[in-house]
Amino acid sequence: FFFFLTGNTNNHFHIDASRGLISRGSQPLDREQQSSHVLEVEAFNSAPDTMKSSVRVIVYVEDVNDEVPVFTQRQYSRLGLKETAGIGTSVIVVRATDRDTGNGGLVTYKILSGSDGKFEIDEGTGLITTIDHLDYEIKTSYLMNVSATDLVLPYNRGYCSVYISLLNELDEAVQFTNASYEVVITENTPTGTEVVKIQARSADNLNQIIYKFDPNTSPQALSLFKIDSVTGIITIKGLVDREKGDFYMITVVADDGGPKKDSTVNRVSITILDVNDNNPEFDITSDSSVDVREDVAVGKRVAVVLARDQDTGENGLVSFAIIAGNIGETFKIQTTNTTYGEVFTRRSLDRELIDRYILTLQASDSGSQPRRKNHILVINILDVNDNPPVIQNPRSYNVSINENVGGGTSVTKVQATDSDIGVNSMLSYYIIRGNEDLTFRMDRVTGEIITRPSPPDRERQQFYSLSVTVEDDGTPSLS
Repeated sequence: FFFFLTGNTNNHFHIDASRGLISRGSQPLDREQQSSHVLEVEAFNSAPDTMKSSVRVIVYVEDVNDEVPVFTQRQYSRLGLKETAGIGTSVIVVRATDRDTGNGGLVTYKILSGSDGKFEIDEGTGLITTIDHLDYEIKTSYLMNVSATDLVLPYNRGYCSVYISLLNELDEAVQFTNASYEVVITENTPTGTEVVKIQARSADNLNQIIYKFDPNTSPQALSLFKIDSVTGIITIKGLVDREKGDFYMITVVADDGGPKKDSTVNRVSITILDVNDNNPEFDITSDSSVDVREDVAVGKRVAVVLARDQDTGENGLVSFAIIAGNIGETFKIQTTNTTYGEVFTRRSLDRELIDRYILTLQASDSGSQPRRKNHILVINILDVNDNPPVIQNPRSYNVSINENVGGGTSVTKVQATDSDIGVNSMLSYYIIRGNEDLTFRMDRVTGEIITRPSPPDRERQQFYSLSVTVEDDGTPSLS
């Protein structure tokens, strides 16, 4: 039998008549013109009474990024854009399409040349906006080259041009006598104090010049300063605090109200100098209570405090001192990076003498009239097993008892104390020599020596010299 292909217009496909293998034909495929092909394959046998059968084959053509973005216009024009258009003004929208699918059909826009830093384009929407002030007197028109690039290799690119002409306006500006104003004041300057006087002249010289702050002036600046609309004098109207702001750039607008409807702006920079009006403040991360072993080495850091001063310069440089509670000058404090106070041991510690130090630490700035803040640091001395038990009568205990006394009879009680605390002071008592016949036993906890059930017998032994050891439960144990 053999195969025959129908529906193959334009020779896009070919079929092997004997094997039925469908392959590409002589003509290239183009998904943008036809995304699928419906083929009909018929199979014939070679018998005299020819029989045949058919099957439908659908071939879907997958996209390849082979289309170039095409702009809706070769050149876009925006005529008569006002030279006073503000920054961010929408100018024109360019649009390109790409017949590919997926990312191959998406485009990004870019200004290649001609914008002179005055315009930018939204890479997703093609919207061109202004990013700088325009001036007809400097340049009257712009011719920009714009590209649209798809998002898949080989990144096909299309081009268009954008022509923008500016509209000349009556914009002869009011002229300030100074190009800019720089002012330095100290914080806490009283309200009503004059900061600077702004002066401007109008070439028209027709109307009174009106001074005002630019509408975009920050609310904080507006709360601190005001300008007289007639005299141009800027004065203080609020509490000037350098810690809330140390520099203000204020734009002043001078408007003569003439037929040109023009406004001229001038920038006034106001620098606030520091006054030492802030105390150092201890941070919440500062140590307030620490535990220190009594055997800590001399010179060991045991605590750290942190303090900052919002002032600047010498007024903001912080140093630390211990002003109270430092019994025997046991500790010292060292200032690091004008921010950290590190507490070190100066002498050996002994919990049995002092088990707690309550230090008053003071942070001081370096202003001409220093400001200070105190902080309490509690240092708890932890016990170390450095004291052996002490027997109250260390030389001897002399006791007489009758022979044949009953078992459990109290003979004497050894008593000892330990200056340590906790497990370091828990004591255990032992008979270590002299009780070889086990006539006596000793209560490990109380230290009481009592007879065992087998009574002492004077005829067998009339004198016992018992050696007793007392040891604590510390690590290592002391006895």
